[in-house]
Amino acid sequence: MPAFEERCFTVEEAARLAGIRRGNLDVMIHRLKDGAECLFAGKRGGRRWFSMKDIAVLAVARELERSGMVLLTAVATAYEHLQALPDPDAILVVPAGTVSARSGRIIADRDVARLLIEKSQILIPIGQIAGRITDACSELYLRAA
Repeated sequence: MPAFEERCFTVEEAARLAGIRRGNLDVMIHRLKDGAECLFAGKRGGRRWFSMKDIAVLAVARELERSGMVLLTAVATAYEHLQALPDPDAILVVPAGTVSARSGRIIADRDVARLLIEKSQILIPIGQIAGRITDACSELYLRAA
């Protein structure tokens, strides 16, 4: 199994595993321009490669963008909270309308019921998303070996 940050997956694999169409992924990378290299997806031999972390960032950013967050903030927020593989029951809680990548926090799913909700919050099952992606990436990696 590759390390969480080892870049060994193609653009096509990353798009499929993140639940994003290949064309949409290309548009996202183009819109992020210089940020794409430092946030996710390194280039090697003229091709772009992704790690499990990169794919998880894309999937979580997609969910945040679908919730109304601007793409750049969504990617930065996902990247900020995926520095390490989260626990399977981790939930990312982000205030709706936030413009800061650091404004969210991760809680366990058992703590959701105790959240004090005074304004709209976005809840993303970051642990389930990352777990699904690492499982699928591991399976792909083993099949290729």
